[in-house]
Amino acid sequence: MNNFIKKIFSSKKITNKNIPDKQSPKEDPVDIDSSIGKNKSYIESRFSNCFDLVIREISLFNIKEKKALIVYLEGFSEKSLIENFLIAKLTSDNYSKDSYTDEIQFIKSTFGIKDEKIYTDINKSIKAIISGNPVVFIDGLEKSFEINLNSPPKRNINEPPTDSVLRGPREGFTESLIENANLIRKKIKNPNLKMEKFVLGKETNTDIIISYISGVTDNKIVEEVKKRLKKIDVESVLDSNYIEEYISDEPISIYPLIFKTEKPDIAASKLLEGKVIIIVDGSPVALSVPTLFIEFFQSGEDYYIKYSSATLNRIIRCLSLIITITLPGIYVALNNFHQELIPTKLIISIVDSRSSVPLPALWESFFMLVTFEIMREAGMRMPKTLGPAISIVGGLVLGDAAVNAGIVGTPIVVIVSLTAITKFTVPSIEFELPIVYIRFFFLFLSGYLGLIGLTCGILLISTRLAAIRCFGIPYMFPIFPFNIDPQEDQIIRSPIWKLNHTQKSNKLKNNFISNRIHKHIS
Repeated sequence: MNNFIKKIFSSKKITNKNIPDKQSPKEDPVDIDSSIGKNKSYIESRFSNCFDLVIREISLFNIKEKKALIVYLEGFSEKSLIENFLIAKLTSDNYSKDSYTDEIQFIKSTFGIKDEKIYTDINKSIKAIISGNPVVFIDGLEKSFEINLNSPPKRNINEPPTDSVLRGPREGFTESLIENANLIRKKIKNPNLKMEKFVLGKETNTDIIISYISGVTDNKIVEEVKKRLKKIDVESVLDSNYIEEYISDEPISIYPLIFKTEKPDIAASKLLEGKVIIIVDGSPVALSVPTLFIEFFQSGEDYYIKYSSATLNRIIRCLSLIITITLPGIYVALNNFHQELIPTKLIISIVDSRSSVPLPALWESFFMLVTFEIMREAGMRMPKTLGPAISIVGGLVLGDAAVNAGIVGTPIVVIVSLTAITKFTVPSIEFELPIVYIRFFFLFLSGYLGLIGLTCGILLISTRLAAIRCFGIPYMFPIFPFNIDPQEDQIIRSPIWKLNHTQKSNKLKNNFISNRIHKHIS
């Protein structure tokens, strides 16, 4: 599918007016002094009231007259590495002028330091310390050396709770940026897999990686991602959502315009489709851009089971989506305006069950739907051992008590239960709240205008979705503008061998497809 998206990129100008054209102010450089005492005083002034700062003064090469400083943050590097690797080698008497011309050559050779890790600016040295690496200052040299011994605390790789599967890989991203990058490289062993680093957040200095496959991802979309990231002027970046709200084409839209995942295999598949993956240090959630509407109804598990089962699952999800957003509205519309469309026996049963209910059907449905959303939110905030039990028991008790008290009728309990169950068939949690908004929108249109209002609501939502662009491409592609070729992996999932064959043969169809897309979006 990557070739279809690449053609759209090149045919649509990408703009984002929501990002202010500002650049973060750069910190003025401060030269490193040849005296380690002055460097020590400056660092201590910058790290005042920091108990975890460690400054150790040693005799370089075991020579009393030659002093050096080792500065690091406690806990970011293992003590055994600091003692046995760094300090032991710096204090050894292996240094010989016959083997090394100067101290710089000795340290570079001993610790394998790159030239870009040797600083003349003490502020760059401080950034290296904050990143978790020890920095060495030598008396008489106006330079510092960053030693790569970073090993910050991290959690083990586990299956993410939001992307659990019955079949397929169980690995999930963690809060470690390097570990997340390695998990992707484990899936795609290709030198064309590029990973470029950015630093955002004036206070947090958070590392961010954008990943893409050169030759597969369109260069225009890569440059647009870089442009939007460089324009971000923010004090802190603590999670990938901070980035999402800045680079999204429509930050105030209720629809998720950027796909999120916590699984390396899904991120790898997005890269192979020509997408750009954004990874933020400290967040287990990776972003994928550009995003299509249909992606939120596809699961990574679809490619780990037989294609016929995957197709059936996708059809069930689409039907469930229609049911969960329209069923309460249809019930209210039929009950208030179109009773003749309900079978006679069923309408008699509904009237009998609602004979003692004081609320109109619209507000009865609204009351039950709001009650369910409150229970859902409460279940998420409760301890994991109590949340599901409280939600189930609470639903049964409240529903039965409400019916017995005559507050609601029996049919609405069935309607709301079916509405709630079908919502959870959508794989992406990003689409849960948009479904709630649309459901209430349809409910009130149906309550006041009947099926005509529901039909108008569907047209309005469809028109709105068709008008959205994500990084320059239509959000509803390939449904609108319609294209027959990518349909092999939309609602219907074709066999893997056919999908691979399609990707190989796309080059032969490029001219034909490009012309069709230009006609649709020009």
